[in-house]
Amino acid sequence: MALWYWYENNGSLTTSQHHPPLSRPIATAAEWLTPPIVSNLHGHFARWTSAQISPGPVIPQRLWIDQDGRAAFRIADGEPAAMPVVGAGEALAQWFVLLSKWMEIHVVLARSRTVWPHSQLLGALPFITPSLLPRQLAQFPPDNWEQVARGLAATVAEGAVALDIQLENGKS
Repeated sequence: MALWYWYENNGSLTTSQHHPPLSRPIATAAEWLTPPIVSNLHGHFARWTSAQISPGPVIPQRLWIDQDGRAAFRIADGEPAAMPVVGAGEALAQWFVLLSKWMEIHVVLARSRTVWPHSQLLGALPFITPSLLPRQLAQFPPDNWEQVARGLAATVAEGAVALDIQLENGKS
């Protein structure tokens, strides 16, 4: 039996046979995606990565959101698995590609910088390619993986420059 999983504002993982109240599939809730909601979505998704738990493939068919920016994942069999050994990079790559199907990539990435450290953003970059993205995500229009890869590469490069400047000035 499929179950829904999401994090509550108190940080607890909730499981239910039903999606959260007042939530909808992300593909039908595009009008809700404003910059503040994208920030909230990043925060809710970060709870998964911080807990080292994987929601599985981050694809439109499995993700429902609400107007507060809570993200719920439908898991058809079993329960969430441990984050893979490669870390959160694979999940983050999928997350960025998914959100940028409905929101400008510069907004998605600008809002992500306040949630994930530079090293985790860097870890997502190698996974943004059609051969490593779930088929359901890579083939879901628009075809945006290259735009996401370029945007994330620029974001990572900007972060590296900022880190270099801090180190040169004696700040760690």
